[in-house]
Formats: sequence, C-alpha cells, structure tokens
Amino acid sequence: MEKVDCLFIHVPKLQNYYRPIGQFIWINFLPMGLLGLADLLQRNNISAEVVHLGVEFIEDPSFSVLDHIKKKNPRIVAFDLHWHHQSYDILETVRKVKEAFPSVYLLLGGFTASFFHEEIMKNFDGVDGVIRGEAEVPILELTHAVLRGEKDLFSIPNLTWRRNGRIMINPLSYVANEDDLNRLSFTNFPLLKNYSTYIRYIGQPFYVRGVSKEKNFWMYSLKSPIYHLTLGRGCPVQCTWCSGNIPSQKTITGRKEVTFRGVEEVLKTIREALSYGYETFHICFDPYPGKPDYFLKLFSRIREEKIRMECFFESFGLPTPLFIRSFKETFPGPKSLIGISPDVGSDRLRRVHKGHAYTKKDLMACLDQLKSQEVFCDLFFTVGVPFEREGDVEQTIELQKEVRKRYPNVRGIRTFTIEMEPGSPWHLDPETFGVKTQLGNFMDFYHYHSGKENAFSSLGYWIPDYFEGAADGKAFESRLQELRCNNFCFIHPDARKSSSPFWGRKLCDLSSFFWKVKGLIGKE
Repeated sequence: MEKVDCLFIHVPKLQNYYRPIGQFIWINFLPMGLLGLADLLQRNNISAEVVHLGVEFIEDPSFSVLDHIKKKNPRIVAFDLHWHHQSYDILETVRKVKEAFPSVYLLLGGFTASFFHEEIMKNFDGVDGVIRGEAEVPILELTHAVLRGEKDLFSIPNLTWRRNGRIMINPLSYVANEDDLNRLSFTNFPLLKNYSTYIRYIGQPFYVRGVSKEKNFWMYSLKSPIYHLTLGRGCPVQCTWCSGNIPSQKTITGRKEVTFRGVEEVLKTIREALSYGYETFHICFDPYPGKPDYFLKLFSRIREEKIRMECFFESFGLPTPLFIRSFKETFPGPKSLIGISPDVGSDRLRRVHKGHAYTKKDLMACLDQLKSQEVFCDLFFTVGVPFEREGDVEQTIELQKEVRKRYPNVRGIRTFTIEMEPGSPWHLDPETFGVKTQLGNFMDFYHYHSGKENAFSSLGYWIPDYFEGAADGKAFESRLQELRCNNFCFIHPDARKSSSPFWGRKLCDLSSFFWKVKGLIGKE
C-alpha cells in the first residue's frame, strides 16, 4: 500500500442518541477547507490522504485506524477539531495513536482547537501542535519542516507547539486572501478514502446506526448528494449564539474582513463537483444579504455556462427581490430552495440576537416575493433563547401558523434548540445574557461530550428564570424539550418537508416504537 507523508483524519462524534432515530453518528461533514489542505500538500510534492472514520465505519465496522496508520506510515497525522462535539472522540483517538506511534507528529486544527489551543496543549501531551485559524501556509511550512527533521518551528505562522517541554505560541499572522483562496482546490476527492461513499451517503450531518447506507439515504437524507460550496470566508456581524461572528473571527483566526473567491474559480469547483456525482449545492455564505452583486454575477455566469444544478441557499438576512428573481432563473429545479432563519417570532428578540435583523412585516413581504416567483423556501426557528418570555414563544407559534396558511411554497418549518458554542457572546459573557453554563474551558466540553448525550436537546446552558420551578440545567432542558415537542415538532417521513407539531409527534412516537422493537429483536 502506498505510503503518505501527511494523513488527515476526520473523527465524528461516534456515540449519540436521539429518541426518534436511536443511535447515530454525528458531525459527518468534513470541514469545507480540509480537502483544500490535502490537495495543497499534494501539489507541493507532499503525499496526503484524508480518512473519515464515520465513512470507514459504514464500509467496515471493524476498521482500525491504528492498522491504517501502520500501513500508510505517515510522518504527520492531522485531526480537524472544528466542532466542539468532536472533542472527546478526537482526543481519545490522539491518545491511542500517540501510544502506538510515539514518533508521529500529531497536529490539531479547526475552530474549537484554535479557541482552546493552549489548554489543549497543557492537558494532552499527545498533541504536538495546533494550527490556529486559517491553515494553508502554516500547514505547508510545518509539513516541510517536520519532514526535514527540524526541531525549532518559530517561523511557522499560527502554530502553537512544544519545545523542550515548553508550550510555544507563534504569532497569529496568516490569514488567507483572495489569491490564496483562488489557488485552492476543494474537489480532489480521490484524496479521500472511500470518497464515493462520502459523496453518496453523507447527505445529512447524522448517520443512523443499525440501518444500511441505502436506507439512511432514503429515510434520513434529502435524497440528493449535497456539496457544500466554498465561496469565501469571514462575517461582518455578530449573532449572540454564534462563534463565527466578527469579534471572535478577529481573536481566533485573525480575520478582520470578508473575502470572496473569484466567480470563475467557483464555477470550476461546481463543474468538478458535478463530475463526481453531486447534484445539489449548499451555499451557507451570505455576509451581505442586502447587497447581492456577487451572487447576481455568479448566477448569471451559471446561466451563461448552462450549468444544470440544484441549490440550497441559506440567506443570512432577507433575500432581495432581484436576488429572488435571479435565483429562480438560475435554479428552476424542484429541489432548489432558499432557507431563511427568522429564529424567533418576536421583532424585539430578533434585534437582540441576530446580526442581520428584520421585522415580521419585512419577512412577510419577502415571503410574498418568493411565492410570486414560485421559489421554494424553508424557515428555521429556535426556542429557549435569553430574554425570551412566554409571550415571545406564543408569537413564534402564531407566526408559524400564519406562514403555513399563507405560503404553500414554504416546504419546511423547522425549530431547533441552540447549543452553547465556544467563543460565542453567550459563552464569553454568560452573565450579561442571564445564562448559566457548565461549559467554560476545553475540559468542560471534553467531558460533556464523553457520553451519548442528545445532540438535539442537550444544550450546555440553562436560563434560571425561563421556566418557573426549573431549578437546574436538566430541569430546564426537560421543560424546553417538552415545549418544543408540543408546539414545534416538525418530523416528517420526507426529509425535504416538515410536519405540523401534531403529526410530527405522531411520527416521533411511531419511529421510537420501531427502534424499540428493532432493539428487542436484535437482542433475541
């Protein structure tokens, strides 16, 4: 088997439980830049491979990452610790790899690793380095240095590392510019082991255990291979629950402004992704929703090139009438839609929590435009946020009822709870938001994710005065889950649609019964 210099390993949250679907694997999407890093090394004569432990479990439940490392004999093994849910699983994997291969350089990167870089290095001796923030130049320079056997790494930007037992923190001096992003390739899928399985069957952020990959595709995915399209980096605003806001970006990655990729480079990525079997393109990058010039140009070029594709576009604010018309012309297919996140029914709370805030009146005017242009839409809400009161929840319930009556083009209305994110305003200053949390430092998140917690209702925070009589976090989460189930359950047998709360609860009960029976049969 061919050896590699640098082996990238994606470790999902492997043990999870949620009542309607039973046991599942969580955090299955690769970070958007990971293939770009692997390809960058490959193009600089440094061999690389990406291994997704969730995909390997799907293909072979007995897969051993240690056996694979032994066969590939890499000098560097790099883990993406982007989402905090991965914390425990990744560091346990790091421990096992370091015990088996003490001379291999073990590297972490990603948003969570960047935020907690020094604490991770202090608590986990197996980690040799953490690249903070954006990693293109740092990983290229670090890999060259490690392969040459260099011990002093002071020149590597963004690197936290060990020197004679001491933790060294190099300056956070590299941030990718437009030229850097335009030189990257995000579609070198042959670098990903079993990439065809990833493309076809990782269509949702979770994968249900005990069900074949074919049934997962038909029961729990949008039934269309979805590619997450990289258009740029950065955010100009601050939402209270998000750690990707502009102040956190400055602190964690050094990024102070939004950078877009060139339109022609994006078109190349789209063509290449289509050639690998992708059908739907997910765009979750809309930093200036009131100024759609970049997207109007991109959509125009897609039409000029006669590229046929579906698009799921997440609008960070409200799409303009001009954007909606262009979207319809460019993506007329039945699987294309625009996602809008009012988050709450209250205009007051939306102003408090949302970077690109708007009123209910503005929202309804936008939905009128979408309806007139026959553009499908999904709406996303939340419940259980700071400063929310019973009357605010009623506004959200009534708004959803009104939308269901007036807008048949709104295909899904989904209400999720929000988890505590490291680096978010809630996390950095919980007292200001009236929030209690046990998740302060990295070790809190590490232990929090060591079990099979419910990734859809275990929040990591609680609001003391939200429910009368809810004296701790567990009582708050239980009451909030009850509120959500009774008023906002959206489970539907077709993942592209959502049910009303009544029928959602019925399907949840039926699904839970199915998994209980299946579990009993499996034990016999």
